[in-house]
Amino acid sequence: MYLYLVRHGQSVGNERGVFYGLSDHPLTELGREQARQAAEKLREVSFTRCVASDLSRAWDTALICAEGRGVEVEPDPRLREQDMGEMEDMPFKEGFARWGDDFHRMLRDWVHMPPPGGEDVAHMKERVGAAVDELVARGEDVLLVAHGGTLSLILSHFGLARECELMNPDYNWFFTQGAYSAIRVDENGAELVCFNR
Repeated sequence: MYLYLVRHGQSVGNERGVFYGLSDHPLTELGREQARQAAEKLREVSFTRCVASDLSRAWDTALICAEGRGVEVEPDPRLREQDMGEMEDMPFKEGFARWGDDFHRMLRDWVHMPPPGGEDVAHMKERVGAAVDELVARGEDVLLVAHGGTLSLILSHFGLARECELMNPDYNWFFTQGAYSAIRVDENGAELVCFNR
């Protein structure tokens, strides 16, 4: 089976330069264009299911990517982004001013340093892993539309990226908006077929 991973297009939160996870920022016009770009690139592949985070930026991206395919988009709240706690909707500059060096450490090692009052990544890994395991058990080719943190944890779940590499600017595991990545899963394990195509 194949998992086709798409990160949502640019949202209002991205445009405003704020930290956010559960805040339901909609797509910008650029974000809708990026979703259309991803949909066009996905024309070369087939999938029988489409599952998305129920936050509007991912949901609307999924609707655009699945349009005209006769595939219903299924919501799964387990695919939501990390709850950013006290950092939710905080401008980057304010985060730097408020937490200083701790803020830099959080950005470089988000797996081990959750945002103050936010979701622990261990909990996030459990919910995302459970959602992915259910999809794999069904054995269908799936388009999965979610968020950068969620998609990074999927790579880790399959052993395709180390925790220390996730969301770390020293590595290249950042999911691009307007592209798709593909993981092939079979009885021998998982293989990253393409990244940000």
